[in-house]
Amino acid sequence: MKPKRMLMLGSFDPTFGRNRQLVRLAAMSGWTVSVRSVSAWGGDKVAAASRARVVTAMRAAVAYVRIVGILLAAAVPGRRPHAVVVPHPSQIDAVIIGVLCKALRLRVVIDFFVSLHETVVVDRGLVGARSPVAAMLRRCDAWAARLADVVLTDTPQDADHFAAVTATPRAKWHVVWVGADPQVFTERPDVAIEPRSVLFYGTYIPLQGIEHIVRSSLLMPRDWHIRLVGSGQLRPDIERLVKELGAPVDIIDQVPETQLPALIASSMVCLGVFGAGDKTRRVIPNKVFQCMAVGRPIVTGDTEAAAELGAAVDRVPVADPAAIAAAVQRLMNDPVRREALARRARQSFVDRFDDVAVVPAFERALGGVATDGPSLPPLTTMARLRQPFIEAALRRVRPRSILEVGAGQGATGARLARHAPYVGVEPDLASAAVAASRLARVDNADFRMGGIERVVADERFGLLCAFEVLEHIDDDVAALRRWLDHLEPDGHVLVSVPAHAKRFGASDEAVGHFRRYDAVDIERLFDEVGCEIVMRRAYGAGGGHLLETVRNLIISRRGGNVDRAAAAEVKSAGSGRLFQPTSRVAGAVTALVAAPMRVVQRPFAAGQVGVGWVVLARRKRGTV
Repeated sequence: MKPKRMLMLGSFDPTFGRNRQLVRLAAMSGWTVSVRSVSAWGGDKVAAASRARVVTAMRAAVAYVRIVGILLAAAVPGRRPHAVVVPHPSQIDAVIIGVLCKALRLRVVIDFFVSLHETVVVDRGLVGARSPVAAMLRRCDAWAARLADVVLTDTPQDADHFAAVTATPRAKWHVVWVGADPQVFTERPDVAIEPRSVLFYGTYIPLQGIEHIVRSSLLMPRDWHIRLVGSGQLRPDIERLVKELGAPVDIIDQVPETQLPALIASSMVCLGVFGAGDKTRRVIPNKVFQCMAVGRPIVTGDTEAAAELGAAVDRVPVADPAAIAAAVQRLMNDPVRREALARRARQSFVDRFDDVAVVPAFERALGGVATDGPSLPPLTTMARLRQPFIEAALRRVRPRSILEVGAGQGATGARLARHAPYVGVEPDLASAAVAASRLARVDNADFRMGGIERVVADERFGLLCAFEVLEHIDDDVAALRRWLDHLEPDGHVLVSVPAHAKRFGASDEAVGHFRRYDAVDIERLFDEVGCEIVMRRAYGAGGGHLLETVRNLIISRRGGNVDRAAAAEVKSAGSGRLFQPTSRVAGAVTALVAAPMRVVQRPFAAGQVGVGWVVLARRKRGTV
């Protein structure tokens, strides 16, 4: 077996716990890992980026030139990495690295450990929510996720949330629990437990809800030893609150990670996070896993994410000092219960969150990039012109499942399958043979040779697709109505068709088109089948016109692609094979040709200038 090569590249801190974990998991999965970190931001990337000082910008520019150079040097044949991994904090790096990797045909994996926008704007409040910087950070999050082939995050709740806010397919997001370094955080039977001691440690950020811990201390006996260890953004505020309330807590400076296991082991009860914000509800912080690994009982906020831990932790309502105090009191007063919780925590860590337990999820996440496996099939130039609007529709509706009628040779289907479980049908035997071969290598794809009859009567889908199909059918209303039998009640229909009846020409005749569609024809078609249009985009302005002119000229000189007297069905069958690129080189040429055309068509998409329509529709309310 050939070695799997991974390049871990960016301006990350290689000593950060999550980044060390990814290196360990990669090594355990059989990857050869090259770690290349280029310092660009100093100790605090988030704060440096938000301040946008000239010196910081110059430093970052130099660093990114170095990163580009490293990537170009790594992309030579024979040394190319199978995956380029951009660790936390990833977003700024991922935009630059992602764009270049697309050009170099390298696969990108990013660790979306936190949202850059959420961290800078919501958590730290370093810039206003409506500021240009906030808008830029939000776009940076989205661009990073869209450029990545695989996105890692640390809880299912974060994966759901980030996929939604970045408008990316949930299928590309993979959960790899953050866990804890088992070489550092392990049981410490050599450490004596300090009686009635309570420990919290952290970075003093809003999601931790440290103010609620301070207020809960007023409800605990004064002889308890309550320690807050760490430093960070909110520490001055917490120190003021402790002083104002006379709270019986000790505030201790941050300690090295190597000292944390002994500190945890010496505590009777450890505390997690209790903030009331949305972010708190989605995360399981490092400290919870670390305390589990050491085998100490933990009290933490009862959130959707914390519920994933089950009985391994004691969960209490968030932002509730009385509940925190009561839970700690119960554990202090009941040593049997306390030690049983400690044992469950340790066992749960070993069973679910240790490196050995987490590595299968890491392997599944990177399974699609672990080899030089199949790349996406090439698209025609015209298909590349409509693809941005298809992708925009997919991000808009986020379908649970997809049915494509008339899948052709499967190039679009392979892309659809990246968004949701996919079924494609194609009646033309020659095209279907190609599609079957291509889609057999695509996860989530189920290809069936034949027409709509290959879809079982009770199968329902969240999205029904048909690209350049309806114009080949004499009774398009009846066909669309039949297809809708397989649409979920709240599902959507996504189609593309050639635009403007007056443009009907030699190429339309040659490939068996019955019609082209004016805007009013589209409206009438969907109205007749009980649907309403929610998005319509014109594609091909400029470049598409040129392509159609050339295509009409070629077909006219050839005399059509089949005998002029042939049936429309015969012509339609051959249409899916016409002008199809069949190699990577041909696909690269169509991509190169389409790139400037996609820029040209963009200002006209909302109007009627173009050679085709991409239409998204849904059932009219009350029709199901």
